[in-house]
Amino acid sequence: MGNKIKEDKYRFFYPPEFEKVRDFLNKNGKFTADFMINTGCRIMEARGFVQTPVFDNERKNITLIHTKVRARLKEKTPRPRILPVSKPFFYQLKKDLPTHRVLSTNAFNLQLKEACVKAKIPKPDQLSSHNIRKTFATWMLSLGVDGFRLAKHLGHTPNELAKDYATNDVFNSTDKQIMRGILKDLPDRFFQNGRY
Repeated sequence: MGNKIKEDKYRFFYPPEFEKVRDFLNKNGKFTADFMINTGCRIMEARGFVQTPVFDNERKNITLIHTKVRARLKEKTPRPRILPVSKPFFYQLKKDLPTHRVLSTNAFNLQLKEACVKAKIPKPDQLSSHNIRKTFATWMLSLGVDGFRLAKHLGHTPNELAKDYATNDVFNSTDKQIMRGILKDLPDRFFQNGRY
Protein backbone atom coordinates (compact mmCIF):
# COMPACT_ATOMS: atom_id res chain seq x y z
CA MET A 1 0.00 0.00 0.00
CA GLY A 2 1.67 3.26 -1.12
CA ASN A 3 1.47 6.54 0.71
CA LYS A 4 -1.24 8.78 -0.61
CA ILE A 5 -1.49 12.50 -0.10
CA LYS A 6 -4.71 13.26 1.69
CA GLU A 7 -7.16 15.45 -0.18
CA ASP A 8 -8.46 16.97 3.05
CA LYS A 9 -5.91 16.98 5.86
CA TYR A 10 -8.43 18.69 8.16
CA ARG A 11 -10.95 15.82 7.95
CA PHE A 12 -12.49 14.81 11.25
CA PHE A 13 -15.31 12.45 12.19
CA TYR A 14 -18.78 13.75 12.92
CA PRO A 15 -20.10 12.10 16.09
CA PRO A 16 -22.58 9.76 14.35
CA GLU A 17 -19.80 8.71 11.92
CA PHE A 18 -17.43 7.92 14.79
CA GLU A 19 -20.08 5.81 16.53
CA LYS A 20 -20.85 3.87 13.33
CA VAL A 21 -17.19 3.22 12.57
CA ARG A 22 -16.47 2.15 16.16
CA ASP A 23 -19.19 -0.50 15.89
CA PHE A 24 -17.18 -2.24 13.13
CA LEU A 25 -13.85 -2.35 15.02
CA ASN A 26 -12.72 -5.44 16.92
CA LYS A 27 -11.95 -5.43 20.66
CA ASN A 28 -8.43 -3.97 20.33
CA GLY A 29 -9.51 -1.62 17.55
CA LYS A 30 -12.21 -0.21 19.85
CA PHE A 31 -9.71 0.05 22.70
CA THR A 32 -7.30 1.97 20.42
CA ALA A 33 -10.04 4.29 19.10
CA ASP A 34 -11.42 4.87 22.60
CA PHE A 35 -7.96 5.69 23.93
CA MET A 36 -7.39 8.23 21.17
CA ILE A 37 -10.83 9.90 21.25
CA ASN A 38 -10.65 10.22 25.04
CA THR A 39 -7.10 11.60 25.17
CA GLY A 40 -6.26 13.11 21.79
CA CYS A 41 -2.90 11.37 21.90
CA ARG A 42 -1.02 9.76 19.05
CA ILE A 43 -1.00 5.96 18.70
CA MET A 44 2.72 5.80 19.58
CA GLU A 45 1.95 7.75 22.77
CA ALA A 46 -0.93 5.40 23.61
CA ARG A 47 1.32 2.38 23.01
CA GLY A 48 3.97 3.95 25.23
CA PHE A 49 1.41 4.49 27.97
CA VAL A 50 0.38 0.82 27.86
CA GLN A 51 4.06 -0.13 28.30
CA THR A 52 4.59 2.36 31.15
CA PRO A 53 1.18 3.24 32.64
CA VAL A 54 1.17 6.17 35.05
CA PHE A 55 -2.18 6.84 36.74
CA ASP A 56 -2.84 9.73 39.12
CA ASN A 57 -5.64 8.21 41.20
CA GLU A 58 -6.33 11.43 43.09
CA ARG A 59 -6.71 13.76 40.10
CA LYS A 60 -7.88 11.13 37.57
CA ASN A 61 -5.08 12.05 35.16
CA ILE A 62 -2.73 9.88 33.16
CA THR A 63 0.87 10.72 32.27
CA LEU A 64 2.32 10.04 28.85
CA ILE A 65 6.02 9.30 29.33
CA HIS A 66 6.72 8.43 25.70
CA THR A 67 5.77 11.52 23.68
CA LYS A 68 6.80 12.99 20.36
CA VAL A 69 9.99 15.08 20.33
CA ARG A 70 9.07 18.53 19.02
CA ALA A 71 12.00 19.29 16.73
CA ARG A 72 10.56 22.69 15.79
CA LEU A 73 10.90 23.69 19.43
CA LYS A 74 14.46 22.29 19.50
CA GLU A 75 13.58 19.52 21.93
CA LYS A 76 16.13 16.73 22.20
CA THR A 77 14.18 14.45 24.52
CA PRO A 78 10.43 13.92 24.79
CA ARG A 79 8.61 15.81 27.50
CA PRO A 80 6.04 13.83 29.50
CA ARG A 81 2.50 15.20 29.32
CA ILE A 82 -0.06 14.97 32.09
CA LEU A 83 -3.52 14.50 30.60
CA PRO A 84 -6.87 14.76 32.29
CA VAL A 85 -9.32 12.09 31.20
CA SER A 86 -12.95 11.62 32.05
CA LYS A 87 -13.55 9.73 35.27
CA PRO A 88 -15.46 6.93 33.49
CA PHE A 89 -12.63 6.52 30.97
CA PHE A 90 -10.01 6.58 33.76
CA TYR A 91 -11.67 3.61 35.47
CA GLN A 92 -12.38 1.80 32.17
CA LEU A 93 -8.75 2.19 31.12
CA LYS A 94 -7.49 0.73 34.40
CA LYS A 95 -9.91 -2.19 34.02
CA ASP A 96 -9.13 -2.91 30.33
CA LEU A 97 -5.35 -2.43 30.40
CA PRO A 98 -4.52 -6.04 31.40
CA THR A 99 -6.67 -7.63 28.68
CA HIS A 100 -6.57 -5.16 25.77
CA ARG A 101 -3.82 -3.71 23.61
CA VAL A 102 -3.30 -0.59 21.52
CA LEU A 103 -2.79 -1.60 17.90
CA SER A 104 0.17 -0.46 15.84
CA THR A 105 -0.46 2.50 13.55
CA ASN A 106 -0.54 0.28 10.44
CA ALA A 107 -2.81 -2.36 12.00
CA PHE A 108 -5.21 0.26 13.29
CA ASN A 109 -5.27 2.22 10.03
CA LEU A 110 -6.12 -0.95 8.07
CA GLN A 111 -8.89 -1.84 10.51
CA LEU A 112 -10.18 1.76 10.52
CA LYS A 113 -10.41 1.82 6.73
CA GLU A 114 -12.27 -1.51 6.68
CA ALA A 115 -14.66 -0.20 9.36
CA CYS A 116 -15.21 3.00 7.34
CA VAL A 117 -16.10 0.93 4.26
CA LYS A 118 -18.59 -1.15 6.28
CA ALA A 119 -20.04 2.00 7.86
CA LYS A 120 -20.33 3.60 4.41
CA ILE A 121 -18.10 6.58 5.31
CA PRO A 122 -17.01 8.43 2.14
CA LYS A 123 -13.37 8.17 1.00
CA PRO A 124 -12.18 5.62 3.57
CA ASP A 125 -8.70 5.55 2.02
CA GLN A 126 -8.32 9.18 3.14
CA LEU A 127 -8.80 8.35 6.85
CA SER A 128 -6.24 7.26 9.43
CA SER A 129 -5.57 7.30 13.16
CA HIS A 130 -4.53 10.94 12.92
CA ASN A 131 -8.09 11.85 11.92
CA ILE A 132 -9.23 10.67 15.36
CA ARG A 133 -6.69 13.04 16.96
CA LYS A 134 -8.12 15.84 14.81
CA THR A 135 -11.63 14.73 15.80
CA PHE A 136 -10.73 14.98 19.49
CA ALA A 137 -9.38 18.53 19.06
CA THR A 138 -12.30 19.64 16.89
CA TRP A 139 -14.89 18.27 19.31
CA MET A 140 -13.18 19.83 22.33
CA LEU A 141 -13.00 23.24 20.65
CA SER A 142 -16.65 22.92 19.63
CA LEU A 143 -17.58 22.22 23.26
CA GLY A 144 -15.89 25.47 24.32
CA VAL A 145 -12.56 24.19 25.64
CA ASP A 146 -9.85 26.87 25.81
CA GLY A 147 -7.49 26.62 22.83
CA PHE A 148 -4.35 27.38 24.86
CA ARG A 149 -5.02 24.56 27.32
CA LEU A 150 -6.04 22.21 24.52
CA ALA A 151 -2.81 22.95 22.61
CA LYS A 152 -0.79 22.09 25.72
CA HIS A 153 -2.82 18.89 26.15
CA LEU A 154 -2.04 17.85 22.56
CA GLY A 155 1.66 18.74 22.86
CA HIS A 156 1.32 21.64 20.41
CA THR A 157 1.81 25.37 20.47
CA PRO A 158 -1.37 27.50 20.20
CA ASN A 159 -0.27 28.52 16.68
CA GLU A 160 -0.04 24.87 15.59
CA LEU A 161 -3.50 24.21 17.02
CA ALA A 162 -5.00 27.20 15.19
CA LYS A 163 -3.27 26.27 11.92
CA ASP A 164 -3.83 22.52 11.87
CA TYR A 165 -6.82 21.74 14.09
CA ALA A 166 -9.22 24.64 14.49
CA THR A 167 -12.38 24.56 12.44
CA ASN A 168 -15.67 26.39 12.24
CA ASP A 169 -18.40 25.20 14.56
CA VAL A 170 -20.30 22.88 12.24
CA PHE A 171 -22.00 20.73 14.84
CA ASN A 172 -25.67 20.79 15.80
CA SER A 173 -27.09 20.14 19.27
CA THR A 174 -27.51 16.42 18.57
CA ASP A 175 -23.84 16.16 17.54
CA LYS A 176 -22.80 17.90 20.75
CA GLN A 177 -24.97 15.59 22.82
CA ILE A 178 -23.25 12.56 21.23
CA MET A 179 -19.82 14.15 21.83
CA ARG A 180 -20.62 14.61 25.51
CA GLY A 181 -21.85 11.03 25.68
CA ILE A 182 -18.46 9.87 24.39
CA LEU A 183 -16.21 12.35 26.21
CA LYS A 184 -18.27 12.35 29.44
CA ASP A 185 -16.93 14.94 31.94
CA LEU A 186 -13.63 15.59 30.11
CA PRO A 187 -14.55 18.99 28.58
CA ASP A 188 -15.72 20.18 32.01
CA ARG A 189 -12.33 19.29 33.49
CA PHE A 190 -10.74 21.91 31.21
CA PHE A 191 -12.96 24.58 32.73
CA GLN A 192 -11.83 23.90 36.30
CA ASN A 193 -9.52 26.49 37.83
CA GLY A 194 -5.88 25.67 38.33
CA ARG A 195 -4.50 22.31 37.36
CA TYR A 196 -6.74 19.62 35.84
